[in-house]
Amino acid sequence: MATEKKKTTKRHFDKRFFVFLFLAIIYVCFLYYKATHQPPEPEYDIPIIEVTTTVPEEGHTTETTAVDGAMYIHMIDVGQGDCFLFEDNGEYALIDCGTRSAGDEVVEYLKKENVQELKFIVGTHQHDDHMGGMYEVISNFKCNTIYMPKISNDLVTSNWYLQLISEIKKDKIKVVNPKLDDSFSLGEAKFTVIGQLDSTEAGTNLNNYSTVIHVSYGQMDFVFTGDAETKVERQILDMQRVPDCEVLKLGHHGSDTSSCKEFLDALNPEYGLISCGVGNKYEHPKQTTMDQLKKGKVKVYRTDERGSVVLTVTGSDITFSTKAGDYKDGIAVASSRKE
Repeated sequence: MATEKKKTTKRHFDKRFFVFLFLAIIYVCFLYYKATHQPPEPEYDIPIIEVTTTVPEEGHTTETTAVDGAMYIHMIDVGQGDCFLFEDNGEYALIDCGTRSAGDEVVEYLKKENVQELKFIVGTHQHDDHMGGMYEVISNFKCNTIYMPKISNDLVTSNWYLQLISEIKKDKIKVVNPKLDDSFSLGEAKFTVIGQLDSTEAGTNLNNYSTVIHVSYGQMDFVFTGDAETKVERQILDMQRVPDCEVLKLGHHGSDTSSCKEFLDALNPEYGLISCGVGNKYEHPKQTTMDQLKKGKVKVYRTDERGSVVLTVTGSDITFSTKAGDYKDGIAVASSRKE
């Protein structure tokens, strides 16, 4: 009996041993599997974040695609006058065309820039130094629309103007008299009328018929004022149509009849453009205007110092083809050019 009991105990022992060994093998296999099949670090979190931030929602675009290249603004040196060429996405437009005597120069400049057709021209007002060169322009380039203020026939009886009107009719160019809040586009740029006096408000002063245009492109804003004087500026202020802008085209070539302190403070421009002739008889720009720009730390670009200036505009930045000028008046600049 004793011998049988001993054998039974041994069998139980052997059975427990093999069970333990079996479990140990399973455990070792589990540890090996865990070590060799460790899941990767959660790198998928990064691409998920990237997709969320770079892919725009429907109806929106990223800054890069919204800009779609760059817009170019050319402040063409036409002497004592204004002429600005806009280029975006293969479309071209002008704000003012310079003087009659500069008409050929404007045409050559446009040809050099490979302009074939103008989507529109804004003639800010019917003075020779702003619209005198328009006849040559529309005689050489197709133009779809001309924006210019409505005036009574007796305000301008000069031959150049009558000839221009005759050419516009002959070419069957659409003429629009701008009104406040009118808007039109060039590529990605939007042009909006923010200043326009009627005949009752402007009276006989052609400068105060000037169409004031706000141009927006991405985050960049520009204001082009023609020869608008303080009366127009105050209307814009009173009607709260003043955009905070990066670039202001100084009214009336930097004259002290324009660019009142309240207007400059409200616009708060970073850059100022002044188109004027060297040693012009009006002595533009005036020192009082230049002092205000200096006080406001407005960087100034002017044709009497630099000639034509080209602005390259993206949706978030502006670069210039030349360095900024100084804050001398027209007389001082003319004197320094002679030295």
